[in-house]
Amino acid sequence: MSRFGSPPPSDLDVRPTQDDVDFFEENGFLVVPELTTQDELDWLMDVALAVLDDNAGTGVFEPGREIDQDLPPQIQQSIGPEMRIPELLETTFRRNAMHFAAALLGEPEDKLTTWGHMIRKPARSNRPAPWHQDQAYWRPELDYHALGCWLPLHDVTVERGCMQFIPGSHKGALRDHDFSGDPAGNLLIVHDVDASTAVACPLPAGGATFHHHLTLHYTAPNTTDLDRLAFPMEFQLMPWLRDKPVDWPWIATYRDAIGGSLGPTAVLADGKFVTIS
Repeated sequence: MSRFGSPPPSDLDVRPTQDDVDFFEENGFLVVPELTTQDELDWLMDVALAVLDDNAGTGVFEPGREIDQDLPPQIQQSIGPEMRIPELLETTFRRNAMHFAAALLGEPEDKLTTWGHMIRKPARSNRPAPWHQDQAYWRPELDYHALGCWLPLHDVTVERGCMQFIPGSHKGALRDHDFSGDPAGNLLIVHDVDASTAVACPLPAGGATFHHHLTLHYTAPNTTDLDRLAFPMEFQLMPWLRDKPVDWPWIATYRDAIGGSLGPTAVLADGKFVTIS
């Protein structure tokens, strides 16, 4: 058991309707106004602040730091085995999100694995998270069937950096991505996005969004006086090796910028690193 103990118990049980599944298939995203409780959000806030502060925000990357720019970055911290917080697998949020993920992906719950990270977008940050597709960050050696679930740990508005999506963008292929700033910062961007079609998704505390791994999405700068904290989780089948890696030039550029490859072809699955072979 970690120092945080178990999350608060709750019998909240939320499941998708066929209308939810149909909307997701057509648009590539879904808004769910309630997936967990305020008690659990309070518990998750304690976890998030400890993860981000105790570990100095030195997780996978600190996206958004431009060259010669001394602004506060959006900080991400991976939740891997080294974090030793197995109770994150026991949350009401994960249980209810799993119901939705299985239905939206068309897979049994027991076939899906999860991984997650904590994000803090500081108050009065004037930096967006640019338009991108999640798969652009992943390994070109692997193929995926996945979606993301994004849970803010409080109410979130457009001004505080809620999720925004381009409906139907998941139906196309992975777009070409470029870097915003130093490639070592690994902040990807798709330049030619028609933002006039974007749908912003503000949420009440306890609500969450789901999006397909190819759905274009974005969050605006946090212009409020409050930090924005979120706990995204990815739900996926165990990825599998492609016969031949795809050619995503930005991945090669990033690997060169950090001094080589990313190591073995491994993924994080429910708190354990699993090598794909």
